[in-house]
Amino acid sequence: MRCEKCGSAATVEIVFATSGGLVAVPKVQRKKLIPKYSYMTGQACTDCGAVFNIRLNEPEKFKPFVDYAAQVRGGGN
Repeated sequence: MRCEKCGSAATVEIVFATSGGLVAVPKVQRKKLIPKYSYMTGQACTDCGAVFNIRLNEPEKFKPFVDYAAQVRGGGN
């Protein structure tokens, strides 16, 4: 995969990690004792340092939290 910023082919797959693993949590779940979460992966360029193509490993876990009504009203995100 080529870098989205500089076009270099010198990219590596990365995992976002802390001691317990960096996770994404839906904003509405952030204060729950045991929130839904997903680990994340992405790509990094070894030439310019750009981080891109960030993805949730388990996006289906977030489907119950999609606010479809906001999208219809034009709220989107």
